[in-house]
Amino acid sequence: MDHMKSKWEEEMLWIQKGIRQQDGYLTTISKHYLTDRLANPDYPDRVFNELDIYLAISNGFIVEGYDIGDNGNNSEPERVIIGPALSEEWCVLIIVLRLDNHFVIKTVFPVDRERYRQYLPADSQPE
Repeated sequence: MDHMKSKWEEEMLWIQKGIRQQDGYLTTISKHYLTDRLANPDYPDRVFNELDIYLAISNGFIVEGYDIGDNGNNSEPERVIIGPALSEEWCVLIIVLRLDNHFVIKTVFPVDRERYRQYLPADSQPE
């Protein structure tokens, strides 16, 4: 859950550069999320569009990191980011580190689970 935590601040900068396609970095949204999950009635909490994702990454931070999958070490570690969307609702972004300079957003959902609410800034906590 804290995989390479000492690098998270630097990785966050790279992910942010990736959404702006700067300095050779690239952050993309998985087609699976955009075509199968977003605005699908079977997944009512998948409501965050590209602008929401851009804002959440621009203003968010990494809260968890994983490198071990079901089959041992994962060659594509994951980072969990939380950040505010356009609506000011906070969202969770699961991001895969594909290469040193390519990041893929697997999925995005609201910070509505206790597991993620603990990371919200004090002024963003639900009443």
